[in-house]
Amino acid sequence: MKTLMQALLVCAGLLLAALLEAGTQGRVTGRITDSTGNGVPDVVVTVTTPAIKNFKLTVKTDKNGQYGLIVNDATLRYHVRFEKEGYNPVDRDEKFSTVEIKVIDEKLLKSSEVPAAKGAAPAAAPSTSVLAAKAYNDGVDLMNAGDKEGAAKKFEEAVAKNPDLPQAWNALAALAYEKKDWAKTIDYGQKATDLDPSLSNLYAMMGDAAAKSGDKKAAAEWQKKYAEANPDSPETLYNKGIDAYNKKNLKEAESLLTKAVEAKPEFALAHFWLGMTSFTLNKKGAAREHLDKYLQLDPNGSEAATAKEILPLVK
Repeated sequence: MKTLMQALLVCAGLLLAALLEAGTQGRVTGRITDSTGNGVPDVVVTVTTPAIKNFKLTVKTDKNGQYGLIVNDATLRYHVRFEKEGYNPVDRDEKFSTVEIKVIDEKLLKSSEVPAAKGAAPAAAPSTSVLAAKAYNDGVDLMNAGDKEGAAKKFEEAVAKNPDLPQAWNALAALAYEKKDWAKTIDYGQKATDLDPSLSNLYAMMGDAAAKSGDKKAAAEWQKKYAEANPDSPETLYNKGIDAYNKKNLKEAESLLTKAVEAKPEFALAHFWLGMTSFTLNKKGAAREHLDKYLQLDPNGSEAATAKEILPLVK
């Protein structure tokens, strides 16, 4: 029972989560038309988000120029690109809705129409913003292909052309975190969140980078900012639940950890500590359910030995 007693007496550490991977779905629809108002078929609609570096969703318009798509997490900010050969591409940054269908219509001009509309003979060179967006999208393609080094170069090219592109800074922060370059993680993350405060999920990664670099004060500040910006996230609920558990406020801990696993059913550690809380409250059925779930999700996890020791006591 030594492990059990240690588990009951030792304070649980706070979990610093990385980017959330799920959330409330959002639906998007729209129609792409040409300069005459007719629908344009086979326009490629590409959706990416700086919050998930490997995410890329692609659909095509139908014969009437209409399209529709669904994203799993409408709380994130997305970059939408409309393109078809022979037409000038259009890029947009959008925030989708969790409560209603977002309508995004767009007009595409043929490449030959651009100089005519402006009264100029030669076509204008692409703007730095367009070139930056292209470099960013190329970087996403390389990430999807597994070429992280090539992707990093494209993201660096994107911010060199347009320093005000939060998606690229976000992607660079995530790559720096993977390389354990804590200073660049924080630097790039700061640039991304300064440009787009809605990228508050980065605060968790920045807090972890600060903690691993030994800056406890900065880590605490980033954790606080993450909790303030994401009060109902599974990670924030988990952290509050662990704090309540450590203070022996078991009913509060039970409530918060229950909300955490309801919001994120695959949250292994939240299941473990909810099981521990239930065990302490003598709720054997709940303790067995959540400790079993923890072992299913993370059979070789840091708390696996403790979970296995307690389970026979709640059968």
